[in-house]
Formats: sequence, structure tokens, C-alpha cells
Amino acid sequence: MILLVGLALVVGVAVRTGQGGSRLPAGSDGAPEENTGVVRRDDDRYWRGAGSLYVNRADPALLVQKRFGFGWTLNFGNPRALLLFALIVGLPLALPLIVR
Repeated sequence: MILLVGLALVVGVAVRTGQGGSRLPAGSDGAPEENTGVVRRDDDRYWRGAGSLYVNRADPALLVQKRFGFGWTLNFGNPRALLLFALIVGLPLALPLIVR
């Protein structure tokens, strides 16, 4: 019973706040936003391919939350993420050639 109550509480909070807090109000006091240096990852200009690829050279993060669904995606504007992607894709392709 306690497990069901805890599960209902977690689902309720998740539905209320949205993924990554996307449904929380963003400063409703009417004051202009100050430049804090925080990267706005939900900006459309950083998402390519129908919102599935994140490309932002100014963002130092290697991984960012997916825009839709659950999980994380690579920041393809970060050179380290491109190297990681090349390793993830290239290693299984090169392994049969190396093992011979």
C-alpha cells in the first residue's frame, strides 16, 4: 500500500513539473531576465532534425536531456561528444577487422 502511495506521489510530481522542470513557471514577477550565462537548452535554434539532435557549440555539456521522451542525448556541437559518438559507432564496425 505504501509503495502505491509513493508511486502515485512521484507520478503526480512528474506530471506537475514536466521533464526537466519544463512546466514550472519561469519567473512570473514581470522583471526582465538578467544575463546569468545559463544556456537555454530548450531554444529551437539548437535542436535539429525535428528536435532530436542538439547542436550548440557554446554549451560545454557533453550530454543534455532529450527534448522529447526520457533520457539523454549528445551535444553534437561539442567536439568531445563527436569523438564519443565516433567511438560508439566506429568500435563495433572496426572490431571484426582488428580481431582477425
